[in-house]
Amino acid sequence: MKTKELRNRSITLNFTNKEFLDLQRQKENSTCPNMALYIRKRLYSKKIVTTVRNRSQDDILEELSRNRKCLVLIRGDLEHALRDRSVTVTMETLEQMTRIMEEQTSLIKKLLSLWLP
Repeated sequence: MKTKELRNRSITLNFTNKEFLDLQRQKENSTCPNMALYIRKRLYSKKIVTTVRNRSQDDILEELSRNRKCLVLIRGDLEHALRDRSVTVTMETLEQMTRIMEEQTSLIKKLLSLWLP
């Protein structure tokens, strides 16, 4: 890992005392002369998993979630009005809203299954 290029960029990392002592102990058991070289070797030798997010899919998921929350509130208000008999709402309307909510829930779950392993 010898290079003649000067390293002039730095990163500050904050560790708990336990984390730092563990790191220092691991460095002591290695052949690295200093902590910077040890961390650099650890950083570049480990596999790092990266993910790429699709912004439009994120927007769709966010909108579906918002719509579903609104439908839940509306359905609760309609059920309350039905109990008080202050508004005439048919059971068909409630069933239709329930179906729409279930469809949106399944769409949200499908999108989440695409993104989450």
